[in-house]
Amino acid sequence: MNKRSYFSTFLYLFSSLVLMACGGSDSGGSDDSTPSVAVSLSSTSIAEGAEVDANTTTSITLNYNTPVNIVSSVTITLNGAKVTAQMVNPPSQTVSIPVELVPGNSYTLQIPQGAFISSRNAQSKSPALTLRFTTKKATTPGDDLPDGTALEMTRKLGWGWNLGNHFDTSSGADGKHPEWGYWDGAKPTKALYENLKKAGASTVRIPVTWGNYQSISDKKYTIEAAYMAEVKQNVEWAEAAGLNVILNLHHDEYWQDIKTAATDATVNDQIKDRITKTWTQIANEFKDKGRFLIFETFNEIQDGQWGWGANRTDGGKQYNTLNAWNQTAVDAIRATGGNNATRWIGVCGYAANPSLTMDHLTLPTDPANRIMVGVHFYDPSSFTLSPYKPNENGKTEWGHTAAAGKYDTGSNEDHVRDIFSKLKAKYIDKNIPCYIGEYGCTLHKTDRSNSFRAYYLEYVCRAAYAYNLPVVIWDNNANDGGGDEKHGYFNHNDGSFLNNAGDLVKTMINATTSTDASYTLDAVYNKAPK
Repeated sequence: MNKRSYFSTFLYLFSSLVLMACGGSDSGGSDDSTPSVAVSLSSTSIAEGAEVDANTTTSITLNYNTPVNIVSSVTITLNGAKVTAQMVNPPSQTVSIPVELVPGNSYTLQIPQGAFISSRNAQSKSPALTLRFTTKKATTPGDDLPDGTALEMTRKLGWGWNLGNHFDTSSGADGKHPEWGYWDGAKPTKALYENLKKAGASTVRIPVTWGNYQSISDKKYTIEAAYMAEVKQNVEWAEAAGLNVILNLHHDEYWQDIKTAATDATVNDQIKDRITKTWTQIANEFKDKGRFLIFETFNEIQDGQWGWGANRTDGGKQYNTLNAWNQTAVDAIRATGGNNATRWIGVCGYAANPSLTMDHLTLPTDPANRIMVGVHFYDPSSFTLSPYKPNENGKTEWGHTAAAGKYDTGSNEDHVRDIFSKLKAKYIDKNIPCYIGEYGCTLHKTDRSNSFRAYYLEYVCRAAYAYNLPVVIWDNNANDGGGDEKHGYFNHNDGSFLNNAGDLVKTMINATTSTDASYTLDAVYNKAPK
């Protein structure tokens, strides 16, 4: 062996000793005093095959046997959609995955191999995980109510939303479908109702016109199966999302000619027969549905003059006719049995006008004692519906701070309190649930006018809470700027917000539901635009 070979051998032996002494390795710098451990899953907050509550389950927690780090390049999915994992107090053995769940759904969480690695040894990777679970079906709001408790029913209905100008679209003729399709131009989806629930809605009112889809040739008034199925699908989407549903006869007023029926017994009998046959079909279709579903007999029955026509001069004939029609509808619903024997039924007075309802509505006789009273509130319509129609005396401001000449006198804050307090005394205080099935205010054209609009909507909602009245906003999917009848809050397709309405919707829901004692009507009053 020559000197060069001897020296090379010496360097090799020396370097080997140094490596052994220093614990040298290619393990990424881990310390032999803390030996690496294979990563394995110890437990999960949701067990395989479990059923969980969607409302209270906001994350899925994974517990590993050793502290881990997250590998950001690995994609974790829940039902195919990417979700993001978070460390709990790193370094930790616990990983949390925030989730948004919907009642009555099945879920699959998929975590690929190597999504997490040992914080002590980067070569030690977590195994793949597939976790399947379901969420409990939405409880049917109202099922847990004590019998006949008006205040609790009020709180259950809370803040609601109308699928306006969709199924209530009308051609005005029997068996003739609307020529241009639904007025709102939308195709509702399951996501619509899920997003309504996420936003804080408790109730959805689904107005429906049935006559355009009825066969009248044999006087059975058979509703087309495809149309019934489409309506039912929307009811079931709302049910799955955990929403109450109010389902009615809406723009069927074209065949419900109350002015003629009030003076012609033959016409009246024909209409009552059709009411019976129509409601019998609807009720049978939904008889097995839980108490989340409420039937509403009619919408705004009147003679075309909105309470200022022959009803004021005919000696009460139209009012009496509507009372009889409400009784006919209730009798037809109850006769179908099943859950319809005790289902809540809403009835509206003439034109759904609060004052005319309180003065002239006679509650139907009902052995189940499950009758609610529905009214609509758009006062003053010159501000809420048609502020830009000169021939309708349009107004662009509202309330005690409105500029002279720009508001409708006699229809400000005092008027809201007056009407709502009377409704409470007439119905709620007598243990009869009462709800405002429609309210709202069109989108105005200027920032100042819209500030009064926001004030009006908050004031109405807080007044409704103060007087124990649930409210249901009218929404016609309008998204083309301000003007008359521009009532768009949620996109009718998917439930996304229209017209930057997110904050306004949040304010209305809070005003309708908040139990904060300091959040009074006076507090809202004092925030009026200047």
